[in-house]
Amino acid sequence: MTPYLIFVLILFFTGGFLLTYFLTPVISNVVKVRRLFEKRNDRSSHSVMVPSFGGISFFIVFVMALSFAEQFFTSGRAYYMIPAALIIFMIGLKDDLTGVGARNKVILQLIATSLLFLCADFQITELWGWLGIHHISLWISIPLAYAVVIFFINAFNLIDGIDGLSSSLAAFFFSFFAVMYFFRQEYTLLMVCVSFVGMFIAFLRYNLSTDKKIFMGDTGSMFIGFILSALVIEVMSSDFHSYVKTMQASNLPHVLIGVLYIPVFDSIRIFIARASKGKSPFAPDRTHIHHLLMDYHGWKHPKTSFVIVLLNVGIMLLVWQTSVLAPQWVVASILLGIGIMMSLYLRDLRRIIEVRKVLADKKK
Repeated sequence: MTPYLIFVLILFFTGGFLLTYFLTPVISNVVKVRRLFEKRNDRSSHSVMVPSFGGISFFIVFVMALSFAEQFFTSGRAYYMIPAALIIFMIGLKDDLTGVGARNKVILQLIATSLLFLCADFQITELWGWLGIHHISLWISIPLAYAVVIFFINAFNLIDGIDGLSSSLAAFFFSFFAVMYFFRQEYTLLMVCVSFVGMFIAFLRYNLSTDKKIFMGDTGSMFIGFILSALVIEVMSSDFHSYVKTMQASNLPHVLIGVLYIPVFDSIRIFIARASKGKSPFAPDRTHIHHLLMDYHGWKHPKTSFVIVLLNVGIMLLVWQTSVLAPQWVVASILLGIGIMMSLYLRDLRRIIEVRKVLADKKK
């Protein structure tokens, strides 16, 4: 690593941190003055109104980081990523302000994703032998990529349920992608990822605060979910095998699932559970992994977030190490086995919580 690259990395990390650190209180004050508070509901763990819209600073950091990175390391991706991200940002902002219907939300997400796919760097044409598939037509890969983007935008939005969780997970996710882009020498997106890591560290200062608390809101969670899904597609469309030689290329999709495991697992589990009961997949309740752990163990938000992030890191390390040594069916079996065991564990927690609630109601 050259001194110049080290300097630029420090510059972008510090820039992301400082922008968020000083912008977030300004956003919070505007929300308080205009009384644009997030409405509390029966799932909320807060007894007072808390400012939302923390995601506004995320979008500003993204635009600044990508624009400046293009000046250092020209890639041309900003022409596609910034307009697409702007649409997602506006959807989240409108959702936080007045709400957006599910149909309109999906349509606009599809439009944003379409803008992204205009760039060849976001077009998957090779699966590296995953499920025995190598080269695939864009007529197949693009619809699948649409599904991935829409799913993960909503998956990351759903995991944003307690203080510190989504920000901590996102800091880990972008750290992983930063390492991948460093080895690949893809410096434009590396700088964006590094800026985001600094950004989330600064945001946690307020998200976990007792007197200056602010939520990222849909403005932030949908935007971050979109950027993460864009990075997944970009990595899948790259010549992955040429810069990561220690891992079998066919295991790349499994590794990416392992990295993003908690949002992916929890969303699939919740969707299946709600659909089996005839409920909408987006119906709010307290059956997410973070709610169940909090309600059963009596943990506070920071401890619950720490445990979940640690679990995600452990799963990623296990999947990565296995992907180096084992064929893809073994890695897939491990991912499936972890999902089944966690689902059974969380099901038992939910039953115990329900029994406790019934007994508490009887005592009253």
